[in-house]
Amino acid sequence: MKKRLACFISVMMVSVMTLSACGSDGIIEFNPDAPADEKVSEAEEQEEKSDGSWAVYWYLCGSDLESEYGCATDDMNEMMSVKLPENVKFVIQTGGASTWQNEVISGKKIGRYEYSGEELTQIEEIKQANMGKSSTLSDFLSFCNENYPADHKIVLFWDHGGGSTMGVAQDENFDLDMLSLPEMRKAFEETCEVSAENPPYDMVAFDTCLMATVDVANIFKDVAKYLVASEETEPEIGWSYDGWIQALADDTTISLPELGKVICDTYYKACEERDYDDEATLSVTDLSKTDTLLAAYNKLGDEALVNVVSDESFAGKFSRAAKKTENYGGNTKNSGYSDMADMGDLVKHAKEILPNSSQEVLDAIKDAVVYQVKGKFKSHANGLSCYISYSNDKDKLKDYIKASGTEAFNHFYTYKVTDDLSQKGYEYVSALLGGEDFEIEEHFDISSLEDKALKIVDGSTAVLKIGKKNAEQLADVSYELLMALDDGETFVSLGAAGTPDDIDADWEKGIFKDNFRGMWGAIDGNLVFMELVVCNDDYTLYQVPIKLNGEETFLAVACDNASHEFAILGAHDELEHGVAPKSVTKLKAGDKVTPILFMMNKDDVQEFEMDTFKVTEDTTFAEEELGDGKYAILFEMTGTDGKYAMSDVEVFEVKNGVMEYL
Repeated sequence: MKKRLACFISVMMVSVMTLSACGSDGIIEFNPDAPADEKVSEAEEQEEKSDGSWAVYWYLCGSDLESEYGCATDDMNEMMSVKLPENVKFVIQTGGASTWQNEVISGKKIGRYEYSGEELTQIEEIKQANMGKSSTLSDFLSFCNENYPADHKIVLFWDHGGGSTMGVAQDENFDLDMLSLPEMRKAFEETCEVSAENPPYDMVAFDTCLMATVDVANIFKDVAKYLVASEETEPEIGWSYDGWIQALADDTTISLPELGKVICDTYYKACEERDYDDEATLSVTDLSKTDTLLAAYNKLGDEALVNVVSDESFAGKFSRAAKKTENYGGNTKNSGYSDMADMGDLVKHAKEILPNSSQEVLDAIKDAVVYQVKGKFKSHANGLSCYISYSNDKDKLKDYIKASGTEAFNHFYTYKVTDDLSQKGYEYVSALLGGEDFEIEEHFDISSLEDKALKIVDGSTAVLKIGKKNAEQLADVSYELLMALDDGETFVSLGAAGTPDDIDADWEKGIFKDNFRGMWGAIDGNLVFMELVVCNDDYTLYQVPIKLNGEETFLAVACDNASHEFAILGAHDELEHGVAPKSVTKLKAGDKVTPILFMMNKDDVQEFEMDTFKVTEDTTFAEEELGDGKYAILFEMTGTDGKYAMSDVEVFEVKNGVMEYL
């Protein structure tokens, strides 16, 4: 992991504790190549500029990002590289980390600090408290509002983020407890007068992963005017504090949309400089547009509900649209699920099956998101994400419902995950149907397709025939490549094919053929296990389990579908407790990589480690021809409830570059 050296220095203990500013001078220029949105200038014209006072209330939960990597220390140093004018102040509460990578901040107490442009001054130290608890946030907001009133107020959250179902501020001193969206809402309601017409804050911002969601917008729609957050995970470098704070210091008449743009552009530029830009996202949302967006999204949910109870094939169609949707944080069986995906991309993929309300949602998103930046392999991002129950986890569904602002989708995903509806949900759907009764269909029993026989055509193509009725009940069909061991009953899995060219799918007839080309993904010729994250028209993203220098992790790998060229985006750990790791490790020369595959037979599945190799300056990911040997293919069928079935296995042999089923 890359990190900048902390430049905190020892201080003298007097009535207050101070910390000298250090770091590079100057402003980070805007990224001229970052995706732009003309609505920023339009929003600026509508917002009156004023040279009033500014206060940034920074809720800095250090967590392991600080105790292990010093990321919070780094960002505070960036802040202190900027000399602030008299009308700008930062008020910072520190906590949530067992230790801090500097000589000033204690991991045993909550600290409160002021930065006014010259030095960091400790203004209060209170007993240890849980940063993941609503009352801790409430106390901080009350303290700030009472002691640091300002014409323009920004609340900034810093730490891990887990999207709509998890929230932010993971406190490692209190069993990794986090602030849920309802807990955040409670803290703000207790400390200010919320108002859609006159929000008490100018901006709520998240230097965290996964918090640019429609549900976060709903929580803060009458608390702040704008939301700045990322749909995707952020690298550990986080925002460019010396960049956006310098812009504010240089022009305190800056409009809120323009400040949001600066935050996005400087972040994207910093990601570019460190080669993190391919998956970077950050967006600015006008929260006054939230109600219109939620109303349109709820109409979409209504349409989905009517379809799912009246058309037994709809659940499969919706799940297949969700499968193609740009999603964030991983969402695979091995790395875990965030259950967050791009709202606009979902609607675009579902437009054919939800024609009546889709365009209204897309128009509302376009109106609400006034600016965004997004990398090459996140180009389908539209600025706000939504919950999709990829995991089919009932507890996460409950957390989503507590935070959701769209009743229709609460009932829709309850139906999908639990195969049932509450009495309230039943009455809601019945009202949509004009008071009619309806039957709740049970999920398709996918076990009936277990060990389905494959047919071999022309000695080189495996064909799965399940029929239209079965196919329309499924969320996905893919095939898995295996290496056959000598006993004929044990196989080592290399994962699932995912590019559009890899499988010929006829969903109308329920016939699926492999288009296996005798090639598979490899790092410097070393075959790897590939788990599909998403495949769209432009690119395919994979997770590749490995050991990196002896530690288990995942490589993010992207394939440009047009050029069929691959890129290694970096290594990241699995989601822990549903929270994405805010860290990406780039491979460097000398690193030791051990591909992890999975050995399987009828009774068991175990991890299987391949030979370790060293990374070089020229290390690349590419498709390689399979060497001579015996391999096998099986098809995996996934139901809308997340359960899956495996077909029978068909073994083939590669000999002198020629593939033939045995």
